[in-house]
Amino acid sequence: MAQKITLGLGIFYVAIGILGFIPGITSDGMLLGIFAVNPLHNIAHLVLGAALIWGSMSPAITTVNRAMAVVFAVLVVASFVAPIVEQLPLNPPDTILHLASAALTAYLGFFAPATTMSRV
Repeated sequence: MAQKITLGLGIFYVAIGILGFIPGITSDGMLLGIFAVNPLHNIAHLVLGAALIWGSMSPAITTVNRAMAVVFAVLVVASFVAPIVEQLPLNPPDTILHLASAALTAYLGFFAPATTMSRV
């Protein structure tokens, strides 16, 4: 189950990263009119998504989820500290998405039962 969730989250983040570069879907720095994005933010989504996809297929899935939980938690905290995020636009919907992602990856990395972590 953890493998499927990690893979799904990775695909989601890669899709968000790709969509961020498509005019019409992104306008005036807003993806779907909701999420604040820029090219750096889109690349960050692609990298995070690729790491999750790789992690879902790796024996290191627990470690990857733990690392991603930390990254997402840092992004949540950083969204409240303007000088840190000047180059990476974050708005309240981004913060909520990152908080949910942090909670999900933290569960999979730190709390999921060992049977949940077994590869399918």
